[in-house]
Amino acid sequence: MVFAKPSFCCSLPPIPLKPSTQFNYASALCLIPLILGLGVYPLLGLGLALSAFTITNLGFEPFWQNKRRLWNWPGFWIFAGLLIVFACCYRGFYIPYHPEILKMPWGYFSVLFTLSALTIFWVSCLSKNSDLINFIWYFSFGALLFCLFTIGITGLLAKPPFYGRVIDIRYLITGSTQYINTPGIANLLCLFPIVFISGLILNSNLRPRWFWPIGVIGLILSLISALAIGQRSYFVVCFLMAPVIVSIFLLLIRAWRPSLILITLLAIYPSLLLIDKLLGIQLLHRPVNRNLLSDARFEMFQFWTNHLFANPFQRIEVGPPPWDSLQWFHNFFADIHRLSGFWALLAAVILVAYIFYRVLCVISKEQRIGLFLMAVAIPNFLIMNTSVVPEGERQPFLLLLAIGAISEVILANLKHASSTKPNNDLINSNPK
Repeated sequence: MVFAKPSFCCSLPPIPLKPSTQFNYASALCLIPLILGLGVYPLLGLGLALSAFTITNLGFEPFWQNKRRLWNWPGFWIFAGLLIVFACCYRGFYIPYHPEILKMPWGYFSVLFTLSALTIFWVSCLSKNSDLINFIWYFSFGALLFCLFTIGITGLLAKPPFYGRVIDIRYLITGSTQYINTPGIANLLCLFPIVFISGLILNSNLRPRWFWPIGVIGLILSLISALAIGQRSYFVVCFLMAPVIVSIFLLLIRAWRPSLILITLLAIYPSLLLIDKLLGIQLLHRPVNRNLLSDARFEMFQFWTNHLFANPFQRIEVGPPPWDSLQWFHNFFADIHRLSGFWALLAAVILVAYIFYRVLCVISKEQRIGLFLMAVAIPNFLIMNTSVVPEGERQPFLLLLAIGAISEVILANLKHASSTKPNNDLINSNPK
């Protein structure tokens, strides 16, 4: 009897991991986004060690499978190349203004680019859509934990009002007391509610574990924290901007029930404004009143755009008066232009535009996941343009990079699935 030799012309599909192994592998990889969102970066060493130990015990095969699939995808290298160009321009063309007032520390650029590279590398370790969404979930949850710890410690060690006097818990172990910019904490507080509300777009099987209990509790705690520090921007982002965006996307996918709930909540917003004004709190009143054009950030943004169009190659100081004593424009693009000039600004614009373009590509192929990424990216992008990023709060910048990397992973997986489908169909069609 002659036995036919097995043919290896077609690669067999990878052997799936056991459910317990899949859970442990994903859990090990989710430790890093939690620390990145937390912002206590010395913990990354411990997180990397624990993750490497877990992955070593489980085996490197799924790890390298993900890497090989992504590294053969041109879109990933375009994205990585744009980030490298931005990094080179941002650092290479940096010239400090008035070093006695503001001079970036020597480790600023090294830390920023290392964190950016780690974010993209860690996203590339994931392949399942649920794990990619968990990355964003854990990242935003880490940012929420940092804000809760910070505001809680401030409540114990300081007396109200806390506006402008929030204690940075990262320096307490050194025995020194330093304060964080209050709007920066409010911006970080927004990340988790944004992700939670955007999660309504996803199917239930793609949502993180304990999505509803953790999401509701986190939303309530973030609301209490925002009331404690008296920051109005939180309410505009979390209770106006994010619900509007998500409700529109829910209507696009014909998810009528959650969209109706969000639209109903938005409809009572005018009554909340009235109650807010009558109580004298005015947490919701200022962002929508007629004084918006007189807001400090808007005036600084207008001052920068006027000079940008007049002479884009000339860097300028923060202005106009009385804001010329500040160190930052509180705008991602304006501060990059101020520090490193036009070419760094152009590189940043191209990088951000490419990320949003790739999210649109995901929407065309995986609508719900793509709309979820867009619902997170739009408010996060607006946050980047109202705060000191990435010198003050690096998390929004890192989150946008993570969304870009996640988009590349999803598109690479779809391309891989379409290229292997004929072989799989051929194998499955053979008679037994």
